[in-house]
Amino acid sequence: MGNFKSWLYLPVEIKVRELDAKLLLAYHAAKEGYHVIIGEHRMVELASKTYPAGIFFSKGYPKGFRKRIITNAKSNGHIVVELDEEGLILSDTSQYIDDRMKVDMLHLVTQEYCWGEFQKETITNAAPTFASNCHIVGHPRFDLLKSKFAPLYKKEVEDIRNKYHAFVLINTRFSLYNSITEKKNQNTDALTLYIKRLYYHFLDLVKVMCERFPDTNFIIRPHPGESVNAYREVFSEYQNVHVIHEGNIIKWLMAAEVIVQNGCTSSIEAFLVGRPIISFIPITSEEYEVVFPNELGIKAKRAKEVNNILEAIINKPFTDNSYEQQIKKSENYLRKYYKGSNEEFSYVKILRLLSTIKLPPSSRSLSPLQKTFYLKENKKVKYFFPSLTKSEILLFFNKLNKVENDNSQFLIKKLGTNLYAIQKK
Repeated sequence: MGNFKSWLYLPVEIKVRELDAKLLLAYHAAKEGYHVIIGEHRMVELASKTYPAGIFFSKGYPKGFRKRIITNAKSNGHIVVELDEEGLILSDTSQYIDDRMKVDMLHLVTQEYCWGEFQKETITNAAPTFASNCHIVGHPRFDLLKSKFAPLYKKEVEDIRNKYHAFVLINTRFSLYNSITEKKNQNTDALTLYIKRLYYHFLDLVKVMCERFPDTNFIIRPHPGESVNAYREVFSEYQNVHVIHEGNIIKWLMAAEVIVQNGCTSSIEAFLVGRPIISFIPITSEEYEVVFPNELGIKAKRAKEVNNILEAIINKPFTDNSYEQQIKKSENYLRKYYKGSNEEFSYVKILRLLSTIKLPPSSRSLSPLQKTFYLKENKKVKYFFPSLTKSEILLFFNKLNKVENDNSQFLIKKLGTNLYAIQKK
């Protein structure tokens, strides 16, 4: 079983966005001797109350939620490290500090992992004494975008292309207005109205694209917090529009011909896997526009412009060097916000930092009859995290073994609904 290092608690809130990266980290952590508890967020929290003290891996949260998660983890004897899932795109740095990185909570975090220099500067400018605890590591989510891990998604990418052929992927981010509650937000504040206008501009855009390219499939992938049914109702009569929100976005990005978006993190992921991006910006707002992701794409203000760019991408290559210039510009822009390199992966940096943490002795030990954890089903939680099976974990680990040319075997024990303990045999 190797040398035991520590217990590592990896909570996951949004399965389609977070799970693969957490499994990548869990796989390599288990190989290094960690006993990993992974699963749906509430279940991992529950297990962390009775399982031995270890390292609790915070995923970042709004201030009230974050305070509860971190203080509970500390009171249960855990060391807290954090990598904020929302730490890459910081449109308003003061709001980010106030909402997700309150200075009075930072002393409870032993290591804060940053996507890049911009996030680190934002945190340390607000809390200079915390600088030595901030570490630029990138993110394991983006490790999976590198060529080494392409085989993980090869079969799924082939299946998608066989089904939808050359398709356009439209990623949205309109949950503030088009929420999973299935009710449109009727608030009249400026931000809600801005998102509402963007939402309807995108609906109109998809209709225009469908008319121009009737033989091309268009796949709408809503933000996890959006109503999928709202899009399905609007496009129920369109044979070449498909509203799909399943699986990790990586396979969809790899399979797509081009991505159309506004202010989505997925544009950064699309750029890193080499897919052309169209940033549709029908309206502007100095206060609310998410600039960073839009800078990575070819910008278009009107649907007609989008169609012309689409035609150039789908039907013929660019005849000048404008696209190559766009790529270089985007690379320079991205470098400020995201630290990634082909030489070292994010999970490697994280595990190296974890190895420097000295854990206090735990007063809790496991009994042979350790209980199974249970929580009442929550509709919203189930929407974000429908299920997790042992076979899913094994399949992902077996794929990683092939990528790593390894034959590591793991003990995977179900502790409750969507909750598992993992260690190397």
